[in-house]
Amino acid sequence: MTRFFAFFLAVFLFSAVLFQNASHAADLSVNSMRIGTHPEKTRIVIELSRKADFRAFLLHNPERLVIDLPAFDWRTSMPSTNNGNLVGAIRNGILQPGISRIVIDLKDDVDLKSAFFLPAGTNISDRVVIDIVRANGGYDPAKDRMFGKLTAQGGRQTPQSPPAYVLTPPSKPVPQTATATPPPPTPSIGPKPIIVIDAGHGGGDPGAVSPNGAKEKTVTLAAAQELKRQLEATGRYRVHLTRSSDTFIKLQDRVKIGRKNEADLFISLHADSIDKPGVSGASIYTLSNTASDAQTEKLAARENQADLIAGVDLSHEDKQVANILIDLAMRDTMNQSKFFANTVVKQANNKGIKLLDKPHRYAGFAVLKAPDVPSVLIEMGFMSNKKEANQLSSPEYRKKLVGTIVSGIDTYFTKIQKNGQD
Repeated sequence: MTRFFAFFLAVFLFSAVLFQNASHAADLSVNSMRIGTHPEKTRIVIELSRKADFRAFLLHNPERLVIDLPAFDWRTSMPSTNNGNLVGAIRNGILQPGISRIVIDLKDDVDLKSAFFLPAGTNISDRVVIDIVRANGGYDPAKDRMFGKLTAQGGRQTPQSPPAYVLTPPSKPVPQTATATPPPPTPSIGPKPIIVIDAGHGGGDPGAVSPNGAKEKTVTLAAAQELKRQLEATGRYRVHLTRSSDTFIKLQDRVKIGRKNEADLFISLHADSIDKPGVSGASIYTLSNTASDAQTEKLAARENQADLIAGVDLSHEDKQVANILIDLAMRDTMNQSKFFANTVVKQANNKGIKLLDKPHRYAGFAVLKAPDVPSVLIEMGFMSNKKEANQLSSPEYRKKLVGTIVSGIDTYFTKIQKNGQD
């Protein structure tokens, strides 16, 4: 199949961050985490296997609480966050060799009132205790501060702010090096379209967690594998997965996998969470530098922060290059993404899949920013809705949902191929 893309994409430089495999056992473990809601504060208590240094601070837009500790084993379940307090989704992972990070999404502007270490006592473990309060009058930069201190392996003091990288467009072409983004690949001209399926989250980033403990990363991987199976069964497509196991992949690397495989279509699968447990329904997103509504804007901001676990805060990147990437994107690519999204919505309606109102929405998701690959992000439903989370965990329902996506893909490529022959 021939695609008509005529463009020149500026090459971006970025700083490579290397992470060690954390499969070895750490001598520190998190044995319990609990959240208490009090009239004057919300208290977070992290029980540890031994005394340890820590640091705690807030990040903003969106609001998050970050706790860094020496590398640890996570040996407890995630505490429930559906009790109406300030705390949202919780995730953890390796930040850098010797340091692990816990990231807690916050449902409102807060002030970090205190954070301290309590030593073990009779029948009581060593604990890190953190108190947050709702910020009256909104976020005040003057109140921002960091609690605690943390030293990396070998006694080196870690930075006082989370590490980040910034992509900067070069003023002239950059020679190909190990740290330079590869040039755009030649579009696929093979007889079978190439489809790259991206299972959202993974590894230390579980994504949304249902009231029953089901994890978004598990649901998306199962759905991606089922979608690959059904597509390959048609004999019409070549299919690649960004991940085939429970591994963490940085957002920009997911985009690179799509471009490296010369994808004709990139589909990222997710399952959202929201503060309203009664909300349910699937939706599909295409790229825009402005969100179609406030809920979509918050969702995109939260998803784009997934790389924070690996020490990469995409909020810096997004502010500086989103408009550049949008401007460089081919109009044809954007139009094809929208056409595919509308095709899937139509198929879902025909097959009785529950959708949100106005199910085709727009947002600046990082995984949709390959300017030469039509891309969509499908929110298959809400993990915060108990019934829908159970459905998404059901192989039979996933088979039905995925079948709808396959029908949309078939219709899309039939139309594209017909236009190419006209």
